Amino acid sequence: MPSIESRACGLDWQAFVYMNVFLACSSFSCALPTIEPYLEELGALPLWAYAVAIYSVGQFLASPIWGYLCSVYRSEYTLYASLLIGIVGGLLYATARTGVEILIARLLIGLYTGSQEACHRTIVVRCTTDNERTVAQAGVSTATVLGFLFGPALAGIFFFKPLGPVYFLGVPLRLDTFTGPGWLIVVFCFISSFFVTIGLTQEQTQGLPLCAATTNDAKKAGQGYKALPGSDEVRYGALDREDAKASGVVRDLEKEICSSRMPIRVSGIIICGLVLFVNALGFSAYETITTPLVKNDFGWDLFYADLLFVAAGIVCILVFFIIRVTSASVEDRYLLLCGVLFSTAGYGLMLEFFDNRMNLTRFLIGFAAVNAAMELNRSVTMSLASKILPPSSRNHGLLQGLLISCVACARIIGPMYAVWVWNATDRDKFSQGHWVFVGLFLCFLVTTIAYGASFHYLRSHRDLYLQWLVETGQAVSQKIKT
Repeated sequence: MPSIESRACGLDWQAFVYMNVFLACSSFSCALPTIEPYLEELGALPLWAYAVAIYSVGQFLASPIWGYLCSVYRSEYTLYASLLIGIVGGLLYATARTGVEILIARLLIGLYTGSQEACHRTIVVRCTTDNERTVAQAGVSTATVLGFLFGPALAGIFFFKPLGPVYFLGVPLRLDTFTGPGWLIVVFCFISSFFVTIGLTQEQTQGLPLCAATTNDAKKAGQGYKALPGSDEVRYGALDREDAKASGVVRDLEKEICSSRMPIRVSGIIICGLVLFVNALGFSAYETITTPLVKNDFGWDLFYADLLFVAAGIVCILVFFIIRVTSASVEDRYLLLCGVLFSTAGYGLMLEFFDNRMNLTRFLIGFAAVNAAMELNRSVTMSLASKILPPSSRNHGLLQGLLISCVACARIIGPMYAVWVWNATDRDKFSQGHWVFVGLFLCFLVTTIAYGASFHYLRSHRDLYLQWLVETGQAVSQKIKT
C-alpha cells in the first residue's frame, strides 16, 4: 500500500520520472557511435575528445542550478526550461556545419540531461518517505544506466538511405546516420514535455516547503515523518498530556525545541559525495578501456565487447530488484558499506599480481562485482544523502544537483586518467589495464577507510531527530517541572 505522501503525489509519478530520465540519458550515448565520423565529415576531427567531454561539463554546470530552482519554484517551470535547452541543442546538432557548432550543441545537451536528472531526483525526494526513497532512487539510477546502454541502439534506426537536404529558412535539413541523433533528441524532448504536462500533480510542482515548526505532527507527517512512537512521553516526560497542556508546558517545551535546532551532519554528506565521485570515476575509467582490454588480452571482437556491456545492464537491473527487497529491512549505510566493499574487491580481482596476466575468470567476476556495486552505490548514496538533510529543508534540490555534479566531474576525469595511464605504460610485465585498475583499487581502498571512520555520521535525520528529541524534550520537561 503506498504511503499517504505517495498517494498525494499520484500513483503514476514514478513511471513518469523513470521514462523522462531514461530519455534524457539516452541523449548522451545515442550520438557516441557516430560523433567521430560526423566530425570527420565536417573537417573537425581534432575536436573529437572535446565533443565527448563537454557534455559532462554541461551536466556539471546545470545540475546544482536546476536542482535548487526545482526546490524553490514549480517543477514544471524548471522542466520546461530544461526541455527547451534540449530542443535547441538537438536542432543545432542536427544542422551543424562546423565543429564549433557540434561543441555548443553537446554542451546544451549536457545542460539538458543534467537539469532533467536533478529535477527528477528532487521530485523523488519530495514525494517519498524515508522507507520508500531508496527504492525510488534506485529506479532513477537504473533508468540512467539503461539510457546510457540503449542510446546507441535507439540511434541505430537511422542506418538507412539519407533523406534530404530540405532547405528551411536557408538552412539545409537532412536525416541520416550523422544528424539522426540530433533529431532523436528533439523527439525525446517533446515526449518528455508531454509527460510533464500529464504526469505532474500540484503536490509535485510546488516548491519544497520552508522550514517551519518541526514539532508540528501534521506538518511532519506531510513531509515524510510518521507519527513518532511515544512522542507524548518524549515531549512531556512523566506529565500527563492534558495536565501539560493546561500548565503551559506544551507551549514552553515546543518553543524551546524550535529555538534549539538539531545540527546537520555535514560530514556525512561529504562522505556521500566522496563515494559517489569515486564510484563514477571508476565506472567511467573501466568503461573507457574495457573494449581495447578484452581485444588485446582475450582476443575478443567488438561484438563480444558489446555483449559484455549488455550483461552489465542486466546486472544493474538485478541489483535494482535486490535493493527493492532489502531496503525496507536494512539501513542505507549498511547497504552502501556493502557496495563500497564490493567495488574494492572487484577492482582487486582485476589486478594481475596473482599470476602476472589478466585471468578471464577473475576479470569477469570482478567486472560483475564492480557493475553491481556501481548501481548499488549510486542509488543508495543519493537516497542516504537526502535522508541526512531535514525533510523540510529547501536545500534538497541543491544537494541532489551537487551530487550529480560530482558524477559529471568524475566522468570528465575518469576517461582522461584511463587513457593517460594506458598510453604511459607498456606490456613488458603487466598489461596496460592492470595499472588503471591499480589506481582505482587504491581510490576505493582509501574511500572504504574514510567511510568506515565516518560510519556514525551516516545515520538518517529521522533517527537522529528521535534521539535528539528524547534528550532535549526530557531535559526541558524536567527543567519545567522543577
